[in-house]
Amino acid sequence: MSGLVEGTLLKIVIGGGAGFIGAPLGRALVAMGHKVTAADNLSTGFRISRDKDVELAKGDLDQSRFLVRIFEKLRPDLYVHLAGQKDVSASWEDPSSDSTHTVGSFLGVLGACRTMTVPRILLVSTGEVLTPPEGSEDRPLDPLLPIRPLSPYGASHALCEFYLDSFARFLPIKTTIVRLAPVFGPGQTTVGEGGLIGLAIRQTLLKNSQNPPAIPGNGRRMRDYIFIDDAVEALLHLIIKEKEGVFHVGSGIPQSDRDIFLALGKVLGSTYPVHYQPAPFPETEVRILGHDRLLMETDWTMEVPFQEGISRTVDFFRKAIQ
Repeated sequence: MSGLVEGTLLKIVIGGGAGFIGAPLGRALVAMGHKVTAADNLSTGFRISRDKDVELAKGDLDQSRFLVRIFEKLRPDLYVHLAGQKDVSASWEDPSSDSTHTVGSFLGVLGACRTMTVPRILLVSTGEVLTPPEGSEDRPLDPLLPIRPLSPYGASHALCEFYLDSFARFLPIKTTIVRLAPVFGPGQTTVGEGGLIGLAIRQTLLKNSQNPPAIPGNGRRMRDYIFIDDAVEALLHLIIKEKEGVFHVGSGIPQSDRDIFLALGKVLGSTYPVHYQPAPFPETEVRILGHDRLLMETDWTMEVPFQEGISRTVDFFRKAIQ
């Protein structure tokens, strides 16, 4: 995937390394020559037996002793955190479970770092930690904006950011926070921030009259969705170039929920009736993360347009359904 070659080869542990983003990130890093271990309990991720060059350490990240053993054995140069509860709607339905899975897993990591410090930590967070200031919803959000989450999901990730900042004040670690816009593409499921794309594709392909394609709300909610390959490439640039601080990674091009179905219709050559449902929980209508700082500090470029990404994701779901 990446032509990046910079610095020395690294030993890297990826928490949640068997998941939608973690698995391709691990494969890409190994292809570059780095030694990668995926720490994952496989509760929601993919079994990565096909990723023979990525070592799997199976266990729960909220158990510090599990990670201490890994850190003591591997002496990693970098820990990348991609674990946690992935569904915004689930956080409203059960905020306690959301916090347990998201905050609990990261506190397990930081607890392990008190015993065996890792030189660098990259925390993958979300744009859900921010609420756009009134009047600026159509502009990319500055990474330095005050954290102000609307959802319990955003609050849990905000706590992880706060905890990392707190621990970095007394542990000798360098930190990077990467807030991702909703990521979509082959390998995704129908949950998570980009889950509406997966759900729309699956429902449309199945043409199930009992469960027709549906949009929660009025269809005008907008996010700057980013394709999985571009998201992984952005993470690679930040890892290899050893960048510190807070970065946003999104396409910078807002797409509405209705746009998802229009793009899907172009791929399939026909459109299908779309139903609107009451929004089950409050959401920020427009959130655009963009990637301004990433562009300024690295040579990363976005390569997969939204329409092409939808086409490639449709191909993935067609094969999965068959």
